[in-house]
This record gives sequence, C-alpha cells and structure tokens, in this order.
Amino acid sequence: MSTAPKPLDLVESGLAHHFAGRYDKAETAYKRAIGKNPKDASALHLLGLLTADKGRFQRALQLIEKALAVDPENPNFLHSAGHVLAQLGRLEEAVDRYRAALETEPDRPLTLSNLGNALKHLGHMDDAAHCLARAVELDIGFAEGWSNLGLVEKARGAYPQAKTAFERAMALRPENPNFRFNLANAEREAGDLEAAIAGYKSVIAQDPSHGGAHLNLAATHKIAGDFERADASLQFSIKALPPDHPQVAELHWNLAINELTLGHWQRGWEEFEWRHKMPDYGGPEPKAPLWSGDLLAGRRIIINHEQGLGDAFQFLRYAGDLAAQDGYVIYRGPKSMGPIAKQMTGIQETVAFEDPLPDADCWAPMMSLPRLLKLEAETFARARRLTPDAALLEPYRERLEALSGLKIGIWWQGNPEYRGDRERTIPLQAFQALAALPGVHLVALQKGPGAEQTAEWPQNLPLLDLGPEIDGAQSAFTESAAVIDALDLVVGCDTALAHLAGALGKEIHLALSKTPDWRWGLEGERCVWYPTMTLHRQTRAGDWQGVFERIKALIEERSAGHG
Repeated sequence: MSTAPKPLDLVESGLAHHFAGRYDKAETAYKRAIGKNPKDASALHLLGLLTADKGRFQRALQLIEKALAVDPENPNFLHSAGHVLAQLGRLEEAVDRYRAALETEPDRPLTLSNLGNALKHLGHMDDAAHCLARAVELDIGFAEGWSNLGLVEKARGAYPQAKTAFERAMALRPENPNFRFNLANAEREAGDLEAAIAGYKSVIAQDPSHGGAHLNLAATHKIAGDFERADASLQFSIKALPPDHPQVAELHWNLAINELTLGHWQRGWEEFEWRHKMPDYGGPEPKAPLWSGDLLAGRRIIINHEQGLGDAFQFLRYAGDLAAQDGYVIYRGPKSMGPIAKQMTGIQETVAFEDPLPDADCWAPMMSLPRLLKLEAETFARARRLTPDAALLEPYRERLEALSGLKIGIWWQGNPEYRGDRERTIPLQAFQALAALPGVHLVALQKGPGAEQTAEWPQNLPLLDLGPEIDGAQSAFTESAAVIDALDLVVGCDTALAHLAGALGKEIHLALSKTPDWRWGLEGERCVWYPTMTLHRQTRAGDWQGVFERIKALIEERSAGHG
C-alpha cells in the first residue's frame, strides 16, 4: 500500500518541475500541497511566483500575501511581494516590502537592485543610486545591477559614472546587447554623438533585430543635423527588419518625420500614415468609412483629433476647405478644445471623445488632411482661420489699449513631458532685450511650468503677466486667442500658442532650436504654414542670444514705425 505524499514532498516535486519548465505539473504539485495544508507558506509563495510568471499579478499577490500571513518577516516572501506590487504599478507599496525584506536580511543584492529600480521610477534618484551602488558592492559580478546603476546615473545626469557602470555590465555579460545600447543612450544624452552612433551600430551588428538601436541610430544622425544619413539609416532598418517586427511602424513614422523635415511632402505624408499602425496610437476611431479625399458634396465628415493641441490649430485650418466642398464638418477631440475649435472656419459642430458619436458619412484623421486634399508646400498656408469670441475680445482690447507703445505677447516654455521641451524652451531672461526697447510693452501668456520665472522679472522692465488669469481647464485657449488678437504681435517658442497665433493671422516671430520640429524645416525665415509667421533659427545649439538679437532688431524697427 503506497503512502500519500507529504506536503513537503509535493513542494519539492513542484520545485523540480518548476526548474525544469514543466509549469503545469509544478502548479498541480503546489496546489496539492496547499490542499493538504492551506497554511503551507512555501507552497503558497511558490505558486504565487508561478502565477506571476504567467502575468496574473493580482492573483499572485493574493497567494504571496497568504504566505506572509503565515511568516510575515520572511525576506523571500517580502521580496516577492515587492516584485509583484512593482509589476502592478503600486511602487510605494513595493518599496515598503523591499525595505521590510532588507530589515531582516540587509545584504540582499537583488532586493537592493529592485528597490533601487522602484525608487528610480518614483523619482528618488539619490536613494536609488545608493541602493544600486550597495547591490554591486555586495555582488561585483551582478551585471544587471551595474546596468541598473548606470540607468540611474544617466537619469541623474552623471554621465561618467553611468558610462563606468555600463562598461562593467558589458564586461560581465558581453553577449547582452542591451548593456551596449544603454551606454550608447548615455553617450547620446551627454552629447558624444559619434560615440553613440558607433555604439548603436555595434548593437545592430550583434543583434540585427534590435529595434531600439535602429530607431536611436537614425535619431542620433538627426540630432547631429545629418538628415541624409538618418534617411539612409531608416530605409536600411525598414528593409533589415521583418515586416511584423514591433518597431517597423515606428521606423516608418520616423522616416515620415525625416522626409517632412526635408520638405519631401508627398513621400512624407504617405509614410506618415504608418502612425496608425503604431501600438497605442491615438484614440478610438469613429465607426464610419474613412474619407478617400473625394468631393464631399453635402456629406457629414468627422475630423478626428490626434497628437497635440497645437496640431489641432495647424490642421483644423483645412476644415474650411472641406466646408467649401459643401461638407458638414464635425470636430471630435478633447472636451476642453471644443469651444475654441468651434471658432475655426468650417467647423460646424464639435463632440468630445467621451460623448456619443453623431451620425456621419465618413471620417478623416486630422493630420491626414494635407494628403487627402493633395496639398503642396505652396498651398499649405491659409489666411486667418480662427476668430476669437467677441465677448472675450473686447474687454482685453480695452485693457491692452491702456498700455503704451507696441504690445507684444510672449511665452517661453511648453509641456515638460514632451521629449523635446528642453531644446525648445527659452529662459524668460532672454526676453529682457525686447522689454528694454523704447516703446515696447510685453504681455506674458505663459501658463503652467515656466510661469514661475516671472517672479524674477526686473521691476523696471514692463511686463503684464496675464498667464494666471486666462484659459480655464474646461475651455482651452479661448481667452489666449482673445488676448493674442488684441496684441500688436507675439514672440515665443514652438508650442501650441504659436499655432494659435498663426491660425489667428497674427504677426508672430517664432524662436526655433538648432534642430527644430519637422514642420519648420531646416532653413529659411518663411513659414509654409502661416503667412504671418517669421522663423528665427539658432545657428548654434542652445544659443538664444543670437536669435533674440535678430528679433530685437526687427522689433526695434517695428516699434519706431509704430511710434
């Protein structure tokens, strides 16, 4: 007569299956052990780990918590709970569990590394660096720990330390191309573009399917101002990767941006359509046929918002073209954009993303309109296509008329979450050269990040700060539009306000970084999109002084004529 297996035997059997990759048999063994003893902490913990490996993190956490209820100070259980909580995005709780594990067993390199990663994602970079440095001190051969330390040092801007950490990881695990990729990213951020380019090429040679290296190689060529090599790199990557590779759509999208930057409009718009194949791109699409570009002739068309708010002002100007075809044009986008979109020429109705869709015969992505309308560069421009609310305009007009001289609206920073915000952002101090001109009065339109700089503005220089009092969260840009329309001209950086001013037909002087966004091209003062806009480009990366010297000269002449 055979003896029934004991819970310990079942756990050991489950472990053997687990290590051998026989996960179904491991799961069965752990469950049998728990069936015999519902408080078998080891079986609960191991079943939790197996469940986490399957991506069922909520259930995994429940199982590991049951193990902790039996043995609350077990560092292995605490570490596993921290790992699963991190996978669930509950980082503060993960940090607490990792720290509890370290109270019992302080010299655990993997726990220190995971704690460091969680702290990094929470923005606690100094604490993260301390934990990761301790992890590799305890285990000098911990390649992933060195790489994680490098990522934190890179995030802190400590590039020499990041380079050292990545090199240690590479020496320990030369077969892992991600360590070399991380080093190339650090070199790029540090401004060593040649080293970064060589690094990405090395990663691709080691792993030809490394999508990140393909993307970043082309991006680094662009940062270096070599768009021809970026173009060649993207085309090579698209051919080198299999069609179902997850980065192929993004490579096509990057090729589109490159072509549009170079003014190769037709090819650029065609490649730009690949954006719809990128994971998580855009919101839900309307349940109506896509518009093919044929004559609307009385049909109802939904223009679906995509990407940024500035893009709406740039591309909704073509709603007037659709209305001229006797189309009934409905804008669908963020609720806060509804009121200002309704003031655009050709928009007859607006609907928020979260609201029920109105009846429509067809729809078009907002940024596909130039392609569908078969526009060329010489036909991009549209005269004033936005009229501010008269009820808002008159009070601001009266208020600004009380100011003396040439009234110039200014803004200097966009959304810091946008990856190019650092390059486009201008220090408010740069505008002092304009405020010092006789017969000039500046009016600040800056809201949100960057607005705090007005506290340091010299009291002897004229500045009316309207930023804090305009545009509530429910109605974006309506008051900004009224203020801009009442001003003489505006000067600012590449944000949605620039497109708003362009749609209003206001004279605008746009200050651009050395390598600006695709829509501004690479040379020249003329803007193909807005006939009232003048482009002022950096001749050297980061040099705003030269830009503002040129703007100052123009405004000085303009002010003399105004006076």
